[in-house]
Amino acid sequence: MSTSETVEFAVGPCPCGSGAIVKSVTTQDNPWSSADISYGINCPKCAGAWDITSGTLTNRESARPHQEAYRAERQASAELHVIVDELVDRYFEDFGAKTMTAELREMQRLGISTMNIAQFRKAVHEGRRPSERSYALKNPDWLFSVAKEAEKEEAFVQLRDKYNDARARTADTAKAVIRRRIPNE
Repeated sequence: MSTSETVEFAVGPCPCGSGAIVKSVTTQDNPWSSADISYGINCPKCAGAWDITSGTLTNRESARPHQEAYRAERQASAELHVIVDELVDRYFEDFGAKTMTAELREMQRLGISTMNIAQFRKAVHEGRRPSERSYALKNPDWLFSVAKEAEKEEAFVQLRDKYNDARARTADTAKAVIRRRIPNE
């Protein structure tokens, strides 16, 4: 049975200045365990308004629009991938490569796969679809032509634009997030 020891000490003032940022170090009494280090804020006002992650204080209120934008981006990405996956799977079904090597070469020619043949074969044997063995968004011109051929260009363009707008919004809202580094001890 082991015991642990926890030491807490202030590393700097909280954002409002009426409390402190506290570093907590917990160590076990055995030589194979490492120390557990965490941070907290002992000011009720700041503890409710700020998060501490990876050595950085983040203002929750300023981060909220960014989090919402990021969720919208993930949703737009999921919607786009539904049509992209369908288009890619249909393309390679119609392509009808006789060998795995031929299919991989086509993906590499299109610039949508960086797999080597061993990785590709493993993915095929695992039952992964062509859309799961490639990243078609790396070649938007080809993808647009495939969507056009499948008479889905309007839906594809709408989803692509929605995703691009969501990405831009995520990037814009990230700039407004208030972050501060935790002071060095």
